[in-house]
Amino acid sequence: MGLGKANAFRGAGVLTTLALICFFAGTEAVEKLLSFSVNTYLLLALAALLSNIVGDIFFFAALHDIGVSLAVPITSAYPLVVTITSWLWLGEDLTFSVLSGTFFVVAGLALLNVRAAETQSAGKSYHARGVASALITALCWALGLTLNKYITLLGVSPAAFTFWRGFFFSVMAIILLPLINRGEKEARPVSAVGALAAAGAGINSLVIGAWLYTTSLIIIPLNVATPIASSSPLVAAVFACAFMGESLSKVQWLGIVFVVAGAVAVSA
Repeated sequence: MGLGKANAFRGAGVLTTLALICFFAGTEAVEKLLSFSVNTYLLLALAALLSNIVGDIFFFAALHDIGVSLAVPITSAYPLVVTITSWLWLGEDLTFSVLSGTFFVVAGLALLNVRAAETQSAGKSYHARGVASALITALCWALGLTLNKYITLLGVSPAAFTFWRGFFFSVMAIILLPLINRGEKEARPVSAVGALAAAGAGINSLVIGAWLYTTSLIIIPLNVATPIASSSPLVAAVFACAFMGESLSKVQWLGIVFVVAGAVAVSA
């Protein structure tokens, strides 16, 4: 399933969930969702566009040009970019523990994604373009997350933020489906299982995960929340070893140590 179709089905799952939430929440809750200024709605739409549309498009372009083994470690640097943008834009403290912890998380994520025989670059002529795409991905994700924090500082609750960012992402994903599909070679029909899996992934990341992450931004600084939240590959690696019989190399185990150490440092 290509990016366009995956995003469309993710959006469909999110829209269905949001509609159910509005139905059970009642009229008063819906009225609160409609009480923000136009500028706030534009910022919410921009957050969805940067993090979930533009960032992902460049991420898939990087994967195509330079392969997973190089693209993922580069894009994993986005927590470091967040640390810088949160300092410049939001005035958050740039302490030694935050800097060192973020560095360890980024290094750990890079080591976790080391693969000896992974997809290779499509050719040397695409290398520079792929690296640039990966760097733009990290920048888009970082700016989107910094914007998330800024929006919460405007008084938007985690529930309202989750609702509107999910709504704007879903609408944009469905509208942009024909445009994104033009660059995808895949023409096979999507199975029902694949569609349900994509919808479930959208609900998990853009509703449940987004609400939990945004709630954390109310309690702790962005430059602390992001390195901790970005350690999801660590959780995936542990579950893969425990329940799917996969194994990790020594370098990847070192990456796990780095991620854990970094998460402890930024939360100190």
